[in-house]
Amino acid sequence: MPEASHLAGLTYIVPELSLLGTAALAMFAHLFLPRRGRRLAGLVSLAGYAAAAGLLVLMPQTHGEVFSGALTADPFALYFKLSFLLAAVLTVVFAFRFFDVEKSEPGEVYYLLPLAVIGMMAAASSVDLITTYVAFELFAIPSYVLAGIFKKDNRSAEAGLKYFFLGTLSSGVMLLGMALVLGLTGETGYRAVAGVLATANSRVALTGMALFFAGLLFKGALVPFHQWAPDVYEGAPTPLVVFLSTAPKAAVFALLVRAMTLLFGRFEVQWSTLLQVVAIASMFWGNIAALLQRNVKRLLAYSSIAQAGTMAIGLAAWGETGRLAVLFYVVVYVVMNAAAFGMVLLVRKGQGFGENVEDFRGLVRKSPLAAASILVVLLSLTGIPPTAGFMGKYFLFAAAVDKGLYVLAVAGAVNSVISLFYYFRIGRAMFLEDDPAEAPLDGSPNPRLVLAAAALVLLVLGILPSLLGRFAAAAVLGR
Repeated sequence: MPEASHLAGLTYIVPELSLLGTAALAMFAHLFLPRRGRRLAGLVSLAGYAAAAGLLVLMPQTHGEVFSGALTADPFALYFKLSFLLAAVLTVVFAFRFFDVEKSEPGEVYYLLPLAVIGMMAAASSVDLITTYVAFELFAIPSYVLAGIFKKDNRSAEAGLKYFFLGTLSSGVMLLGMALVLGLTGETGYRAVAGVLATANSRVALTGMALFFAGLLFKGALVPFHQWAPDVYEGAPTPLVVFLSTAPKAAVFALLVRAMTLLFGRFEVQWSTLLQVVAIASMFWGNIAALLQRNVKRLLAYSSIAQAGTMAIGLAAWGETGRLAVLFYVVVYVVMNAAAFGMVLLVRKGQGFGENVEDFRGLVRKSPLAAASILVVLLSLTGIPPTAGFMGKYFLFAAAVDKGLYVLAVAGAVNSVISLFYYFRIGRAMFLEDDPAEAPLDGSPNPRLVLAAAALVLLVLGILPSLLGRFAAAAVLGR
C-alpha cells in the first residue's frame, strides 16, 4: 500500500527529522528561557548536529528511490550530508566567540542553521524537479536571513538585502529552466525526464538546462553569477560567512552532479564545454581580483570564487577520476575555507575583530600555534604539499588530463601560482612584519583550537589521502 511505503520511507529521513526537532528545541530555548537561553539554543543545535551525524552513519542506505521517486538515500547523499553538518558545527563554534565579543547573540541563528541544513540534505537526496526546487528554497531562504541577521548593522543589512534580491532572481531563472524541462517532457522524476529528453527537441532541452544551471551557478558564486559574493561575505557576520561560503557550495555541486548524470546525460558535450568556460573564468576572475584586496574577508570571498572554479574542473572533466576528485575536494574545501574565514576571529580591533591584512602583523610572536595553523590553511588553499588542498587539486588536474582537457589543467595550475601571491601577503604579515599598534590577540582559545584542528586534518589528509579517498570512492555517483 502507498501509505505503508511512505511510512517505511520515513526511515531514510530520520536525520532530517531529528534536525527539525533540534530547530524546535533551539527556538524554545531562545524564546522561553530568559537567562542564557540563546547560548543554550546554540548548545542544543550542536547536540542536534552530532545526533544527526550519528543517525546518518547508522541509517540504512538505498540506491533506489523513496516517497514515490522524490528522494533517494544513497551513499552519495550521505557523503554530502555529513559535509553540511561539518560546516554547521564549525559555524556554531566560531559563533560563540564572535557573539561574545559583539555583545549581541541573535538566537535565531541556532534554529535557522538547522533549517538550512535540512534543505541542503533534501537537495542532496532529491531526484525529482519539484523536490529539488523546494529543497533549494528551503536552504536559500534561511541563508538570506542569516546574512542580514544584524539588522542594525549597515553592512549586515546590506549583505542580507543583496543576497535576497539576487538570490530570488536566480531562483526564478532556475524555476523557468525546470518549467521548460517539465513542459517538454511532462515528467518531474529525473530518470523519467532523462528518458524523454533522449529523443526530445534538443534546443528547448538545452535552453532549460542552461537556465537550470544558471540558478545553481549563482548559489555556487561561479562567474558570471558571482557579483554578490564579495559584498555579502564582507558584510555578513564572520561565523555565518563560514557557513554561507561552504555549505551552499557543497549543496550546489551535489545538485549539479545529480543533474549532469541523471537529467542531462545526453548533453555531456554541451555541459562539459559550459563548465570548462565557467571554471576558467571563475579561477582567473577570482584570483586576479583577490590580488587587489586588503580586507581579508573580501580577499577570501574572491578566493572562494576561484576555489569554486577549481572544483568545477572535476565536473567539466567528468569521468572516473573526476567523480572521485569532486567528492574529495568538497570536504577539503569545507575544512580549509571555514578555517580561513575563522582566522578573522583571532585578532581584536576596537570593539570587534581585525579584518585587514595589516591586522595580522606579528601574529607569530603573539601566538605561534595560531600563525602556524593559518600557514597550513593558506598552503592548502594554494595547493602546496603536503596538504589536502594539494592532493585535491592533483586529483582535479589529473581528471582534466585524463579527459584530454589540457588547457583546463594548465589554467588550474597557473591560477594556483597566482593565488600564492595574495596568500603570501597574509603569511608575510604574520611572520615577517611587526605590528606597531600591538593589536591584541583574542583571549578565547576556541578559534585557535579549531584552526589547529583544521590544520591537523589538512596535513593528515595531505599525507594520507586514502583516509578520505575511500569514503569518497564509495560515494561516487554515476559509475
